[in-house]
Amino acid sequence: MKLGHFIVGLAMSLSAHAFAHDEGHGPKLSDAGKYGGLVSPVIDMKEAAKGTHAAVVYKAELVRTADGKVRLYLYDQQMAPIDTKSAVTSVKGFLEVKVKGKYKQEPFSLTLDGKSFVGLAPKSTSKPFNIDFHIKEAGRELLTAFDNLD
Repeated sequence: MKLGHFIVGLAMSLSAHAFAHDEGHGPKLSDAGKYGGLVSPVIDMKEAAKGTHAAVVYKAELVRTADGKVRLYLYDQQMAPIDTKSAVTSVKGFLEVKVKGKYKQEPFSLTLDGKSFVGLAPKSTSKPFNIDFHIKEAGRELLTAFDNLD
């Protein structure tokens, strides 16, 4: 009987990890990054609560280096680069770690550098961690998230 309770308890505790961080933001994408990075959907911030059912506005590619430098590239639905100079007014990054069951965010800035937005992410205090980006465009705020990074 104790073994049965243990197995049920173990299964319940492990299943919680499958639904961590709101099940992601936007539908899963299968696109490959043009610069060897990870690709994630960019959604309207107003649709963040829809999770995987949110409409994809753009696609984003995150490229990281060992020293914490991040590059964020923005693409249209066909993975063609968008004109970031005229469309995007600002990008802000948030490194997010789970501490004692609660998410803690540390903001960092990004600046436009050619075809990408570049910034220095803070050092993560634990792994895995998430990096979210809030992208301001004329008239709306967008979100893209890269979860379970290490």
